[in-house]
This record gives sequence, C-alpha cells and structure tokens, in this order.
Amino acid sequence: MYILKLLKMKNILYITILLLTVSCNKILDRDPEDFLSPKNYYQTDKQLQTALNGVYSTLASQSLYCNNMLARMGLETDEGFCSNETELRGVAGYNTSTVDGKVKSFYQTLYSGINRANLLLENLEITDSVEQVKRVEIRGEALFLRGYFYFMLVSNFGEVPLITQSIQSASTSELQVEQASLKQIYESITADMEEAQRLLPDMGEVKFGGRVTKSAAWGILGRVYLHMAGEPLKDISKYEKASYWLNKVITSGLHELNDNYEQIFINYAQDKYDPKESIFEVEFWGNGMSTYTIGGMVGRNNGIRMNSGGAPSIGYSPGYLHPTENFYNYFQAENPYYSNDQRRDWTIAEFYYRDNNKADTVHFLPTQIYERYCGKFRRVNELLLPKGEVRTPQNFPILRYADVLLMYAEAENRRFGPDGSDTDIIAMVNDVRRRGYGKYMNGKSSVSESIKTITVTNPGSGYTAKPNVIISGDGIRAKAEAIISGGQVQTIRILNGGIKFSSAPTITITGGGGSGATAAATLTARIDADLSADDISSTDKFHTAIMKERSRELGFELLRKSDLVRWGKFMENMDIIQAQINVAPDYANQKNAKVAYNSYSERDVRWPIPSDEMAVNPKLKQNKGW
Repeated sequence: MYILKLLKMKNILYITILLLTVSCNKILDRDPEDFLSPKNYYQTDKQLQTALNGVYSTLASQSLYCNNMLARMGLETDEGFCSNETELRGVAGYNTSTVDGKVKSFYQTLYSGINRANLLLENLEITDSVEQVKRVEIRGEALFLRGYFYFMLVSNFGEVPLITQSIQSASTSELQVEQASLKQIYESITADMEEAQRLLPDMGEVKFGGRVTKSAAWGILGRVYLHMAGEPLKDISKYEKASYWLNKVITSGLHELNDNYEQIFINYAQDKYDPKESIFEVEFWGNGMSTYTIGGMVGRNNGIRMNSGGAPSIGYSPGYLHPTENFYNYFQAENPYYSNDQRRDWTIAEFYYRDNNKADTVHFLPTQIYERYCGKFRRVNELLLPKGEVRTPQNFPILRYADVLLMYAEAENRRFGPDGSDTDIIAMVNDVRRRGYGKYMNGKSSVSESIKTITVTNPGSGYTAKPNVIISGDGIRAKAEAIISGGQVQTIRILNGGIKFSSAPTITITGGGGSGATAAATLTARIDADLSADDISSTDKFHTAIMKERSRELGFELLRKSDLVRWGKFMENMDIIQAQINVAPDYANQKNAKVAYNSYSERDVRWPIPSDEMAVNPKLKQNKGW
C-alpha cells in the first residue's frame, strides 16, 4: 500500500521531497497542479541541497524522532515506561498489533526517506552546473542516510524488502518485493556507509552535528557492526570491524567528552552545537507558533511534567516517561537521597514542580522512584520564547562521543578481554564515568569533586526545630539538611553533593533554637568514579559492567531496546522489571507500569510487518509470533 502511495505522489515528488526541509521552506499544498520532471529539477546547487534536505527531514518526521519515538513506542524497555493510558494500548505498552498506527508510520516513513535518497542518488549527475566536490558530498550524505534508514528498519523489523532504486511504475515486479535476508540488508547498509565515509567532509570542516560527517559515518558503522556481531546474526568476526571504525573516531583528534554531562543536554535545548561530543543529532527549530518551524517534541513527550497553562518559564510537558527501579538502582548511591554519579539526578529528575503556576521544585522521597520523570531534556533550559505546548526547539542525539568510547570498549573486550586490548579500554570506560561524576569540570589535570560525607562533630543542644545547614566553599549546588533528635543534631543528610569543589567546604549550622552543633565534610576522590576490581576481572564481568554503563550514560536516548536485543537480554531484563513492578508498594503510576511490564513476550523483540504492507505484497512473510 505504501508503494502505491509513492506512485500516486511520484509526479510531484521532485518538489515535495523538501516538505519538511531544514531550510524551513513553506509546506506546499498536497494536491499539485504542476509537474516538474527530474531532468528539470536537479539542476542547481540549491535544488540538490533542497532534495538532500528532504532526505534529512525523514529523521525529523512525526513518525520518528520528532514525536512517536519519544516515550511512545516502548524503546526504553527496562529503563522506563510510558504513563499515558492511551499509548499503553499500543506499541508503548507492548500491546501492539499488525495494524498499529505508529508501527506502520515508522515503517512507511523510513521507506519514504529511502525513496527520496534513491531519487537523489539517481539524479545527481544529470547536470554539469553543480561543482563536482558538492555533488560528491551530497552523494555521501544520501548514501549514509539511506543506510541509516535501513538500519532502523532491520533493527526493529528484521527482514524487510531491500529497495535501492526509486519506484518507477505500478508493475508487480516493483510493488511485490521479497524480503532480503538479514545478511543482505546489513551488507547493503555497510556498503552504503563505507562508500559514504570516503565522500563525506570532516567534522573539523562542518563543525556541527546536524550534518553527516566522516565521524558520524565511522561511529554508526561501529554500531552497525556491533549489531551484526550480536543477536540474531551472531557474526562475532564483526567485532573487529566495529573496533576499526570506532577507533577512527577516537584517533581523529576531533572529539572529546564535554566536561559537564548536563551541558550536553542544555546545548540541545538551546540550539548550541558541541561537535566534539555530539557527533550526529536530529535538528529541530521553532516553537510551532510561526509559519516556518520544524520543531519537535523533545522535552515535551519525554520531559518533567508541567501542566498546560503552567509556568511559562518552564514549558508544558505531560511527563509521559518514568524510570524503573532497576534503572534507578544502576546508579551507585552513597545514601538514598543523593548519588555522586551526577547522571542519575539529571537523567531521572529528582524533583517535581510543586505548583502548576510556579517554578517551585520539591524533591521526591527516596521511595518515590516510579513517580519520577525523565529529566534529560529539560524545557526550562530552552531560550526560544514563548514556549509552545506542541513544539520545542530541542535537538536529539543519535551519536555521542561517549557512546563511541563505550562501543569501542565493548568490541575490544569481546575480542581480547579487558586486559588484552592494545588500547586501555578500561580507562575509556572510566573516562566516561569520571565525566559523569563531575571529575573533569575544573579540568582533567586538577581536582573537581563533590561532597561525599558530612559528619556531625558536635551535636550541640537546645534545638527545637530543624536548623539551617550552610555549605561554604568554591563549589556550587551542594545542599544538605539537619536531622535533630532530643534537641541535638544527630545527622546531616546530603541532598546534593554539589560540583567544582577544589577543597573541603566549611559546614555551618545556624538557627533552630539551639547552638553548638558543628560538622565537617569530606570530598569524593577521582577514583571513586572508577570501575571496581571485580568489574574488570573477566571478559564477561567487564561486558556486564559496560552494559550497565551504557544505560547510565545513554539512558532515554532510544538505544536501549536495540542494545538488549543484540545482547540477547531483552526477555531476561524485562522479566527482572516485571518482578519488581509486581511487588512494589503502591505508587501513582503503578497501574500503567503493570500494563507495560505484564504485556511483553518473546515476539516483541521485533515489531510486526504492518498488515497494509502484507495486503499489497503477498511475498512478505510476517515476523515470528505475529
């Protein structure tokens, strides 16, 4: 059915491939009055770029990164669940079917992007008016994107038709295409991307992640080869290929970790490029309130809840996405109120907004895990005003440098073990962890620490109310509260360990009606962030550590389901969450969590081929269990 739609629109596709372009051209009417042939269209630099923008715009479509993939398609698996009851009746709640609208539009949108790429690739050489260097780069970008679209298809559906030429007619040979084998699809993907990487510009030339570069192609090639090495192909020889391409990113000298984990996502909210860390990202712009906008729903679907009509400085979010207890506990915590791994309370917001019309925040209790929200894409950081209720300007990451380091460590560990690689892959993982613990915020050669403990050295006396705890030093954000009993300060509870302390801060206790209480603080050490000796004691244990580290670092970035599937861990990990959910104390979202984690089965490792496609193409075979 989708191919028939393509044919119906073929006469205007040479114009409409730019419908959602990055250049923000006004959307054209659906019913065309004119026909523009490819011979007349692909003639100028501007026309070729517009056609390429049409290929890129596939990523920013409603069916993909703009909307549906964000908290609404169950891609978080063991990390989190959607609390919207309507969504849980479909793919988000593992209640999908062959007629699921989101699954169908995902499938069809990717084939639309593939057809756009095919059209562009077929017509790149019909004019001599565009310089060859420009055409070479456009070819590289189109090839990469076609490969990436097929990677998204094969990762989620398995075997699908492999179409590398644009649809020209309604003949049976074009409409009824058999599914290619997994091996054939992956070979096509890697062929496209390996050719693309030769043609693409360096990140040093492009300087932003919204355009495909050599680094993006190398990094995604590494990801593709890791998938080929895992389930269901299990071609372990591909670990070597993964290492090769990922190492090219690492040794390029163009990339490094942003010292501040939070800043990565603040940059996405504020349309600031960080090409050293953010290698490839989906671009969005606008608030949905002007004619020219390609805003997405990043931070809306997967943000911290703020009701409609609430604080305009924060921005509306229904707060669909919530963490699981298992994911929350992946982050080491010295006490139940605070983790020195700063990624926890950024990825999983530790607070909620008290009042619909105020920017007051209230800390969740340690037991309130399932009530928490995804905090990674915070609308409060957006600069574009007013903040729309439907669209946001936040970009979304597809490939970050931290991901490259973790993938490389995984591939090398699988080849040689934690101690057998030529490169210190343990140090690479520790580098990611140290950044997550805030150890590099004053520079890697200096000390950058958080508060580890606050010990009461004198409990004082006469306290009738909770006194204030004042933390004085060169760091910021540290927060603690005093716990009193019998008129004395018994303990100091750390609520936030802060960042950027170069020496232990002074703790002052005032108010509360008493006097004499004193306390002293100690700081975390850099090695507190590192993997334990047990984590690196064997290949299997190091692999387990990397699997958890990927979740800590990349949580809610839409990579978890595909990771679990390629590791063969989907059912095992989902069973763990199911057991936790079913015995957890009552909480606000318990009903919704139980829907999601009591509905999955083995068949959910793949989505079903949409029934509409099966109806018009009898050569298609349905996935197992559907």
